[in-house]
Amino acid sequence: MHKEDVSSRKERALETKHRLYAVADRLFTQYGFDDVSVDKIVEEAGLSKGTFYVHFESKDSLLVALISEYVEKVDVDYQTFIETFPPDMPAADILLLLIEKIMDVIVDTIGLERMKVLYRTQLTNISYNGTSASYNRMLYSTIKDVLVMGIQRREFVATLPLGELVHHMILAMRGLTYEWCIRHPDFDLKAQSHAHFKVLLQGIRGDSGL
Repeated sequence: MHKEDVSSRKERALETKHRLYAVADRLFTQYGFDDVSVDKIVEEAGLSKGTFYVHFESKDSLLVALISEYVEKVDVDYQTFIETFPPDMPAADILLLLIEKIMDVIVDTIGLERMKVLYRTQLTNISYNGTSASYNRMLYSTIKDVLVMGIQRREFVATLPLGELVHHMILAMRGLTYEWCIRHPDFDLKAQSHAHFKVLLQGIRGDSGL
């Protein structure tokens, strides 16, 4: 098979996958995840059911792939976001604003139902390796860079190895988001995240004011 043929097939497959992404995302937003079937997705996309299952094992796996792709894009936005701050802004303030933006994305863009499906997939699929669960996400490098800056400026005290500090922040974000999923609407993710991270950052501050 010619290289051109292989390349063309890959391009068509990618186009098909993104068509499924776009249609599914629109339908999930319009009707809710549970009320959209695979049949409805392929009908709207003008594709066969067999084509759907070439690319995705299930409706859940499509949503997880959709979120993973979105996460890769939004991680770049997070990096751009912190680059807009004044160079002398305290590192703790940067981290709190970053966490606020992350929670805005989770609540207002991804949404509760999609997060529930994501967690369900992560809990039931031992082979799950989506971007959102990876410790190699660009977002975590961004958080690490802000922590390094705070330590270098002596705003933070390195009470733990840097990798462990980042790890604890990741665990905090995941735990807070999971709590939101199981306690909504009695758990305000944005407010609770701000309060929790203020306490967490207080533990590494070189002074008592935050």
